[in-house]
Amino acid sequence: MKKKFFALAGAMLLALTACAGAEVSEKAPDYSKKENWYKLPAITKDVDTFYVYATEYMGLGENDPEYAALDNAEMLKGVENQYMLQASAYEDSSNVFVPYYRQAGMKVMKKSWLATGDVDEVISGMPYSDITAALDYYFKNCNGGRPFIIAGHSQGSAIVKLLLKKYFKEHQDYYERMVAAYVIGYSVTKDELKAFPYLKFAAGESDTGVIISWNTEGKKNVEGNVKTAVLLPNAISINPLNWKLDETYAPASENLGSLVANEKTGKIEIGDIGADAQIVLARGTVVTNGPASPLPEAETKISAEYFGEDGRHADDYILYYNNIKANAAKRIEAYKAKEKAPDYSKKENWYKLPAITKDVDTFYINSTAYIFGSFKEDSPEYAPLDNEEMRQGFAEEYLSHATVYEECTNVFMPYYRQAGMKLMKKSRQETGNIDAAISGTPYSDITSALDYYFKNCNGGRPFIIAGHSQGSALVRLVLKKYFKEHPEYYERMIAAYAIGYSITKDDLKAFPHLKFATGESDTGVIISWNTEGKENVEENFKTASLLPNAISINPLNWKLDETYAPASENLGSLIAEGKTGDIGADAQIVLSRGTVVTKAKPDPMPEEAAKITAEFFGPGARHDNDYTFYYNNIKANVAKRIAAYKASR
Repeated sequence: MKKKFFALAGAMLLALTACAGAEVSEKAPDYSKKENWYKLPAITKDVDTFYVYATEYMGLGENDPEYAALDNAEMLKGVENQYMLQASAYEDSSNVFVPYYRQAGMKVMKKSWLATGDVDEVISGMPYSDITAALDYYFKNCNGGRPFIIAGHSQGSAIVKLLLKKYFKEHQDYYERMVAAYVIGYSVTKDELKAFPYLKFAAGESDTGVIISWNTEGKKNVEGNVKTAVLLPNAISINPLNWKLDETYAPASENLGSLVANEKTGKIEIGDIGADAQIVLARGTVVTNGPASPLPEAETKISAEYFGEDGRHADDYILYYNNIKANAAKRIEAYKAKEKAPDYSKKENWYKLPAITKDVDTFYINSTAYIFGSFKEDSPEYAPLDNEEMRQGFAEEYLSHATVYEECTNVFMPYYRQAGMKLMKKSRQETGNIDAAISGTPYSDITSALDYYFKNCNGGRPFIIAGHSQGSALVRLVLKKYFKEHPEYYERMIAAYAIGYSITKDDLKAFPHLKFATGESDTGVIISWNTEGKENVEENFKTASLLPNAISINPLNWKLDETYAPASENLGSLIAEGKTGDIGADAQIVLSRGTVVTKAKPDPMPEEAAKITAEFFGPGARHDNDYTFYYNNIKANVAKRIAAYKASR
């Protein structure tokens, strides 16, 4: 299949027609309006990228304004291409945000460059003002406390550099969550690193909180000592193939793939075009033998004027596309690994760290207890470990839920920085589930607690993992990821009680090591249900804990079909602390919803709690009763599965 090198990105290579336009408004864009963003994504990842695009507005005509209006057609078309060829490198591992901004045109940037040696003068007004307004909106309304990458190219990278010097100096609370800054296609200098000592340049392929930067060119630029529009004195670059700062040559065999266009289909694909890389320390650039983008004659002339006859400015991303993509993923992984979790060797970070009196353990993950406080203005999206509302909720849930495991097991229960109700609502509205809200800080804390538990507390005993609501959503993630990575632990799992959050048929298909319970005594299996009243079924209400293709087991007869289990099969519901009784809690699965329906009525709630419960769990809400209605049946089932596990061993 014949392919050719493909490049449409770069500072000014899309169009040369002079487009006269009206004077640009001084008023900053309103970034609460979706039309002022090229990309305002749904949140599906636990890391973001904020991308600032390069110059797409030429502004070369005699009557053209110096700065592009937000609806400038030339700029809009250019951003579309630039996203495809550059920003998409971050898409696999992050939610990519791209604001429109009133960027400086090439004519005014040339004037600044010739007069001062850089473009700071023309970008530090309107372009910088717009991007900081977009960042303000993003951090207050979109980021949700997630770590982030900030990235750009050319003018975009010059703006990112200003942000690092100014905006993030003023917002250290944001800056500490920065995974990395990809300042590609505009120089970062040794002088800047000295003047702003909190800025750190990358030293390798996986350090975090650092700047990654390079300018690409051919060897003729070096031989002619060409001064390009993006090259500053004392520039520093990192090699995008071997991630070194010295002149070690990286052959094209280290290139994971450049962007090329298939001549037959016109589609962009990954291919090998021989793009090697070597730093020239004297210039602070990356030199390649890889080909330059083929350009029309007029565009070639302008490219040579700004970036030298052997420039590769338009190709900074394209030549090393897959290496950038892989590197972003690697730095994100490194950031997550070192993100500070609670020290679970400290007893105060556990609600329960029991004495060992049984030969089986339970690791219990609490449901959402950070509820009302999360809706207050300026409240954090994740509860600090000392949050009073959360701690009170843990104490209450231990008594009403986790005690079902207490007779047969040693119950371990860690505190963790759980997602608040407000954040989970937002995640559910945008993605249909709460994975994006819990897969960062909460999951990191729970896996840290599990690491400590298995290494220091478990002693090789078989165990149950259990939870409720957000806790069960975390159990679901642990089953999919943590136990896949730790099969030596997983083989000792008696059962996983993921009650009050859906396990789906799709989960079981995608992760074949997971097995759902088929009866009352099988082991190594998942037990799950969501309880509700008939009102939810009649309205087909989509509760916050219900996912498509959900599967439930009946907690009275332990069947997977719609066989009705009358209240006479209920061994006792929890009616007060330590007391059980008969409240008529029957159970029947509704297969079309994957839920358990009961006629039993919940206890009355305070008005504010009732309002939130109805909003999240419907008019037939029984979410708070997933454990309490079937308390003694769960307790008996735990004992039965433990006995079956021991008998099988």
